[in-house]
Amino acid sequence: MPRLTHTDATNDARCARVLATGKLDARARRAPDYAAENEALHTLARALSASDAVMLQTLVDMALALCDAGSAGISLRDRDATQPSPFRWVAVSGRCAAYVGHIIPSDDSPAGVALELEAPQLFAFPKRQFACMADIEPEITEELVVPVPGVPEPWGALWVMSHDEAHHFDNEHRRVLTSLANFTCAALSIRQANAAAEARAVEAEAARRSLAAAEANKDNFIAMLGHELRGPLAPVDSALAAAQKLAANSPAVLSALAVANRQVGQLKRIVGDLLDASRIRTGKLGVHRAYGLLGDIIKDAIGTVREEAEKRQQRLCAEQPPYPLTVFADAGRLTQVFSNLLWNAVKYTPSGGEITLRVEAADPGTIPEHDSAPREVVTTIRDSGMGIAPDLLPHVFDLFTQAPDVRMRAEGGLGVGLSVVRYLVNTHQGEIAIHSEGEGKGTEVIVRLPIVCRTQVAHAASTSHGIPPARILLVDDIPDATEALATLLTLDGHEVKRARSGAEALSLVESFTPDVALIDINMPDMDGHELARLLRQRTQCASTRLVALTGYAATTPERGADEFDCYLVKPPSLEDLGEVLRG
Repeated sequence: MPRLTHTDATNDARCARVLATGKLDARARRAPDYAAENEALHTLARALSASDAVMLQTLVDMALALCDAGSAGISLRDRDATQPSPFRWVAVSGRCAAYVGHIIPSDDSPAGVALELEAPQLFAFPKRQFACMADIEPEITEELVVPVPGVPEPWGALWVMSHDEAHHFDNEHRRVLTSLANFTCAALSIRQANAAAEARAVEAEAARRSLAAAEANKDNFIAMLGHELRGPLAPVDSALAAAQKLAANSPAVLSALAVANRQVGQLKRIVGDLLDASRIRTGKLGVHRAYGLLGDIIKDAIGTVREEAEKRQQRLCAEQPPYPLTVFADAGRLTQVFSNLLWNAVKYTPSGGEITLRVEAADPGTIPEHDSAPREVVTTIRDSGMGIAPDLLPHVFDLFTQAPDVRMRAEGGLGVGLSVVRYLVNTHQGEIAIHSEGEGKGTEVIVRLPIVCRTQVAHAASTSHGIPPARILLVDDIPDATEALATLLTLDGHEVKRARSGAEALSLVESFTPDVALIDINMPDMDGHELARLLRQRTQCASTRLVALTGYAATTPERGADEFDCYLVKPPSLEDLGEVLRG
């Protein structure tokens, strides 16, 4: 039988007198059975929590009962089929239950005609007109089909069949079936919306996990990069310090070494910022507060940039109150804050430019004796440098944020320092703000810190690289790292022995009792933790200070907390070594 268009099928149905919808209005009317209908709707509502198959089967069971039909079913568009949108009998009840899953075409079927006419339709002996119904047993005397509405197209149709010539459908059956079809539309729409929402939630969760994994990988990479860079920096830094001592009478060599030393200092600052950024992400960057003088902190910060500012012929001025400001803060971290801000000012201010640092705070002596609340100190750093473009200004504290022209500068850095600065200011319960009128108009940084207190302390003594002579054991599997540091320490009058492995170190201590053992954590065969445990067991090493050298963090890891006396970040500074020996 040739396939008909919807219009052809409808006209053909009318001509064959299969379409009998008009008879519904001519038949006797019955009073609605609202009690039975209400009970059915409650049953359907409870079925909403079940699967689609259970819900739809419950629906057709209700249709079968409420219409006193011989068969009932629901035909939904089968979007997985190869034909253009055919219908599948997804749920069937009654005498035709065995035909569940039956496929019928959308253009030559009772459901197709009802959907084209967009209204419930009654069919008399549909098997005589529709080829798709020919094999259905038993005979179908009437079929009432109601479209199931949907957006953007109807879901399908809900239908009931009579197999008894004495049983006819009427207007009440049409009303009940229409109500069930509307319920089906609502239920299927809710299921579709929930499925779409769940799919989006799954996609969003997958994207979140992917982003978190990418962030974790980035943090791990940064930490590993910092560690790997510290390895070669340690021997270079120590070798430069040793070379400067050896070349004390050669101004030309000292001048060349000074250039190298400045560049190594820049590398150390970059690596330090990288490691600090990684520690911020993992929550391992902390502050250790103590009483001190803000003037000492500012002096140390200015000392880190003064030589570079003089080299560039910049005017660097500091304006501080005439009275000492006692603060309760982490002096090392605040020095890092102001050093970073001053370095930025020096880097981005042209030759002959001006940089000013102004400190404003009330005299701590005016704080009442029993008032322990800290007062605010405001530090302002202004420069006449390149300024910041308005579109970049809101993002200056983001990691790896830099202006395009800054990236082209040899000394531009990585865009990490300001992120670390903001974190350190926030950990002191302070605030930092950066202002600029635009490119070429300079920059102003304002740091507000509630750290000024009444307690009086003395000025810190000047730092010294002098270390009391000691017997020192260096253990590192990288020869360059120990050779350069050993040369530097030997020039300072220490007796130094080197070992490239844990086994070699254990052999040395049989005849050499060290005052201090500097041990690299990450070594093959026997790592630093195992070596430290074995050294603790040696009687001759009972008073030896065991110092761990690590490229990852300056804080004591949980592992080995009782094995080492302290931890130093590679490369260790002479000040750090001095503190260890004096300790």
